[in-house]
Amino acid sequence: MRKTIRFLFRCFPLLLALIAAFPLALTAQEKRIVVGLTTRTGSNSLPFVIAEERGFFKSEGLNAVVVIMQNQVVVNGVLSKNVDYGGTFSNFVGAAMAGLPVRIVMSVMDGSDHVLVTSANIKRVEDLKGKIVGISSFGGTPHSEVIAVLRKYGMNSEKDVTFLQIGGSSSRYAALDSGTIHAAMLVPPFNKIARQKGFNELVTFNDVMQIPLGGVAVQVDKIKEAPAEIVKIIRALFKGVDYIQNRKSEILSLMEKSWGVKDAEVREGMYQDLIGLYSRSGIAPDETMRNVIRLVQETRKSGGNIAVSDVVDWSFAKKAGEELKKR
Repeated sequence: MRKTIRFLFRCFPLLLALIAAFPLALTAQEKRIVVGLTTRTGSNSLPFVIAEERGFFKSEGLNAVVVIMQNQVVVNGVLSKNVDYGGTFSNFVGAAMAGLPVRIVMSVMDGSDHVLVTSANIKRVEDLKGKIVGISSFGGTPHSEVIAVLRKYGMNSEKDVTFLQIGGSSSRYAALDSGTIHAAMLVPPFNKIARQKGFNELVTFNDVMQIPLGGVAVQVDKIKEAPAEIVKIIRALFKGVDYIQNRKSEILSLMEKSWGVKDAEVREGMYQDLIGLYSRSGIAPDETMRNVIRLVQETRKSGGNIAVSDVVDWSFAKKAGEELKKR
């Protein structure tokens, strides 16, 4: 007993220090908000990175940080409430369709900038037979997209190729560059870098199907408990999109320094391609959302009549847009 008392007395200063360092009551600015992404590089991630680096999260009174993790870890983190916001899309659509407590509250891009990139010796989609295709995760957007491309060209995704779960676009590019895989859906700048190194850009997914790409997903409890915070996150991302579309020189500089795109002509082409993809409303049309739902159903071999409202809640994006217009 005496040893226990002595131990508690020795620990008491440490306990006081911990309480001082981590007070129980935190303001919105002090509370650390985790935004999960699979990469900091690429057009889908860009509004999140800009919102963090240019202080748009802070301007909304939020201490939000972007944390990079595997696609499924993002989903699991949001479900377990260890991650506040998920910046991926198809996996959250699939989770919501499976009845899990998540909803997409913002669509970042109206279209996909994913490109199927292959090894130099693969000239046609049909040449992928027997080859290894890198994906972010099973059920993720790149996985669903490759299946749709293969189907369009009369191939069987279960028999004709082998899928290898690798991670975000940067990891898929590295695997392609090392020869670990023969093909992958890549986003800028990785598809452009790959092309410069002799790889082939076979198919742009927008030529196959129109789908929204990227978004913001939350656990449904957050919808009830922190609706104002969700609106602030979306407002910060709207500011990030506006910055991208109106600060061309800064974005071109970022592409060179952070993305490693040294060729000025390539940077210019990438910029012109991506600025037209960002959503001004944060709300994806029902038609394109139904395309995503159908893609996920086909990928996961699930059925049922899934309504768009089972997957999304656009009320926060609508409110965020309305509030910004009033400012």
